[in-house]
Amino acid sequence: MNRIEKHVEEILKQMQSTECEREEIREELLSHLNEAKSDYISEGLSEKQAEKKVIAAFGESNRIGQGLQESMYPYQRGLLYFIGISTILFGFIFYLHLSFVIHEPSPVWLVVQLLSGSIVTLAAINISTFGRYFYLLNALLMVNIIWNGINIVSMQGLSQWQALFFSIYLLIVVGMGFVFVFRNSYYSTSQVDGKHQKQWLVKFSYIMNLLYGVIIIVLSLFFLWSILFFAGINKQAFITLLPILIWLAFYKFQMNFIAKKPVLSLATGLLVSVSALVLSFIILRISYGG
Repeated sequence: MNRIEKHVEEILKQMQSTECEREEIREELLSHLNEAKSDYISEGLSEKQAEKKVIAAFGESNRIGQGLQESMYPYQRGLLYFIGISTILFGFIFYLHLSFVIHEPSPVWLVVQLLSGSIVTLAAINISTFGRYFYLLNALLMVNIIWNGINIVSMQGLSQWQALFFSIYLLIVVGMGFVFVFRNSYYSTSQVDGKHQKQWLVKFSYIMNLLYGVIIIVLSLFFLWSILFFAGINKQAFITLLPILIWLAFYKFQMNFIAKKPVLSLATGLLVSVSALVLSFIILRISYGG
């Protein structure tokens, strides 16, 4: 691998793209740079001198790669940094609050909180590794959303203003998480063939499909909070998270299905969502003896 090929690979490390896209970009960049290299060689430079001059003229790999990333997937990396760092920051702030105000520190909670934020931040740093696996990235963000959602519903014992402040903070982080998941889902599909009408329908389907997930998460966390509030911590309470797991698993299928059959996808997504909620309710009824 010569200098030019290494330079192109460094550029690609800054980008979130599928293997097909990466190969197209790689070929285009190599073609452009090798053509410039041939021009310099024809002017009398050696091969190594020509390669150095081509790379210097083209620009620093990180800057070029980040520019291509922003042009193809605008704000994706920034959103990941915001969500990850905000989650980590909340962990430190809330842990200090638990330690010095409530006097009930929870090191295990802090570890989970920091781990959740660190994974998202790591995904932003290594966007070329994580970013090409769109479902994996969505799954990481959904776990972060669910965890921060659990944090919101578990703020019992705080004063009204304390709970309001921390809840608003987390709602912003959760909201940005949903924004990222929607954008990432849409970017995961190849360009939609056909007219603008179908593109609009695909976008609408992604919004509605994500809305199903929002409703499931909100209802599941509400039921979890209700059970924990009235019955205390018990294993049966966490059955309320089952619909979230079912929807999250089905979401991988939906990501591919929406671009092909958006209307049918909406119907199946609704059916799965309702079925998951009903199943959870039935299990809870059985667990608590009807």
